Amino acid sequence: MIVKDEAETLSAVLADASSFCDELLVADTGSSDGTREIAAAAGAKVIDVPWTDDFAAARNASLDACTGEWVVWLDADDRVPPVSQQAFARVLARLGDDVDALFTPYHYAFDETGERCIFTVWRERVLRRAAGVRWTGAVHEVVDATALRTREEPELVVEHRRTDAQAARDAGRNLRILEKLYTAGDKSPRTLYYRANELRDNHRYKESVAAYAEVLATKQPTWERYFALISLAECQLNLEEYAQATEAALKAVQLNPSRPEAWIAAGMVHYHRKEWDQAVPFFAAATTARSRPSAGFVRDADYGWAPWDYLSVCLGNSGKYAEALRVGQLALSDNPEAERVRKNLAWFVSQL
Repeated sequence: MIVKDEAETLSAVLADASSFCDELLVADTGSSDGTREIAAAAGAKVIDVPWTDDFAAARNASLDACTGEWVVWLDADDRVPPVSQQAFARVLARLGDDVDALFTPYHYAFDETGERCIFTVWRERVLRRAAGVRWTGAVHEVVDATALRTREEPELVVEHRRTDAQAARDAGRNLRILEKLYTAGDKSPRTLYYRANELRDNHRYKESVAAYAEVLATKQPTWERYFALISLAECQLNLEEYAQATEAALKAVQLNPSRPEAWIAAGMVHYHRKEWDQAVPFFAAATTARSRPSAGFVRDADYGWAPWDYLSVCLGNSGKYAEALRVGQLALSDNPEAERVRKNLAWFVSQL
């Protein structure tokens, strides 16, 4: 782990990790809140790593200090649920030298109840040190797994549970680092992509549109290009650039029509304009596009209730109440706005 001033959450994640790890290694980048003492009390070896605005450098320093054959990385605001702890212990016990990295689900964001995951990304969670793995990228660091032997382990779920205080403290940090790299001339595809994402997340939509244009002018992995187009469409929608948003969303559909996100992005253009009939085919397509990947980003709601919910609203506003009622029932499962959907269903019944 690499940490700085994480006293609020550190002991919990170290307790999780201690159930399946033989060694705990905490690389501290300058804490002043008791983080180091908490780590030591949990049985961790603590090393000092100078902070240079480079997460990969700090991650590599922590990796170099580990002594085990296999390394699991975590962040201080992560949690490993009990069932996942058991799965980690079971999987790690039988690992051999036929694989270099295990890719596992990272449940990165949750709804307001904290119970439902709404965003998943598959990450290289378990690494074989003998494979010579190295982290790259100053922000959103990653291991280049191109030459590695990899395997997916869906049971090894890690949850990202950042607190409000942690989010407030880190606000703007990633964008600051990426802007510094960009200004210094770093126009690598990865820097361009995550800079565009950070501008989007900071609601700087005009700048993010220009940034995504730079991204799309470079050679990207297909999944990054897919999500860059979707993000571009969503930023243009926020700017009420409807024609451009539709064009970007449909380009994403062409890249991968088997996933629902792009269909939903295209439908949302008409949804925001209350063009209910025009939106219906896109949301209907999203309900049948169910190919759930194990690479890149996964917006979980798009594979569950979301397209059914949008489709039901559009059908109801188009006067197709029986169909809206049937579809709306499929929007209830795991929907954080299930009560609204029930009211919609009651209204559809009243119109029949």
